[in-house]
Amino acid sequence: MKLLVDGFFFQINNTGIARVWRSILPHLVGRENFDVYMLDRGHAPVIEGVTYIPFPNNAFSQCADDSILIQRACDHYDIDVFTSTYYTTPLSTPMLLMVHDMIPELFQFDLTQRAWMEKDTAICFAQRYMCNSENTRKDLLSFYPEIAPTKIVVEYCGVDESLFRIRSADAVAEFRHTHRLDRPYFLLVGSRVQHNGYKNSRLFFDAVGLTESPEFEVLCVGGEKEIESRALVNDAKGVRCIRLELTDEQLSLAYSGAVALVYPSLYEGFGIPVIEAMASGCPVITTPHGSLAEVAGDAACLVSGTSVEEMLHALRRMNDSGFREALRLKGLRHAKRFRWAYMADRLALEFADLHKDAQRGMFDAFFGKWRSLRQMQANVDF
Repeated sequence: MKLLVDGFFFQINNTGIARVWRSILPHLVGRENFDVYMLDRGHAPVIEGVTYIPFPNNAFSQCADDSILIQRACDHYDIDVFTSTYYTTPLSTPMLLMVHDMIPELFQFDLTQRAWMEKDTAICFAQRYMCNSENTRKDLLSFYPEIAPTKIVVEYCGVDESLFRIRSADAVAEFRHTHRLDRPYFLLVGSRVQHNGYKNSRLFFDAVGLTESPEFEVLCVGGEKEIESRALVNDAKGVRCIRLELTDEQLSLAYSGAVALVYPSLYEGFGIPVIEAMASGCPVITTPHGSLAEVAGDAACLVSGTSVEEMLHALRRMNDSGFREALRLKGLRHAKRFRWAYMADRLALEFADLHKDAQRGMFDAFFGKWRSLRQMQANVDF
């Protein structure tokens, strides 16, 4: 069976979705009777065994034309099933769509933007779906109740245990020395604000502002390039807040050396940093919103995400070495449940079933109508 993956997301970003696909693809390559091709629009990861197909960039303009080009690639390489790292579609090759979250729909993004219109198109076109949490599946069905629930499977994201693991004291000390982290530090990973502030870092910074005689620092990894004003105000109190861009290897060291990962998001489709931190022996403070209670289980310190006093109490609890150690051990055990190989195994099964359905002609009528509609769109697109 030939699988074509559109590497579109690698062209535009290197965040969580890119991590998902970089992690899954090595587990799919090399399976018996399973050949993986990738449309390379730029910055695609080098994965041994993948056949790369140079392909034009996509700026979410002339999307119907892009679908026509994708279908030509499918036809030329005799592709059996298709999937996309973001929201691109063919015309008549069966597709499984991975749905990571429903954040734009839930948080009042401008859904008339072409990118979100193409998300809607991809959801309408796909024949199978994989969600990375039960919560994401529930949200998908709430917005698209016409999808048959049996066509949506759930498989959790994983963690690379060879990378995210407990690090030696010497390695952590060297990391801290390199980045002048002289005091204990709390860690924030990824975006801290996002649309309508749903990443909710303000809660953490407001709690820090109430801390008397703080004896810690704040390390922000990735996310917005400018440190928030709340953090700069806290700097006057002696809480140094720094932002770094780190490799995965360095991020693992940052987790291992932190007092805790603080992840106060009000919604996540999954929340990969939670599991990576746990696997690295780092206690986690997070909320029960979106998928986070489902993903964190009883291995994190949960806060409501709305109370500054509650967040302050959680930060103070991290001074209790017994509490931190219990949380650390729970996290290490919990993280073992999450492996990329599990997601790849489930994907392979779904691709195989999708191929069988296509061979039986189950989608022929739909594909004929879809091709006509998409080609009409291409004629008027601009």
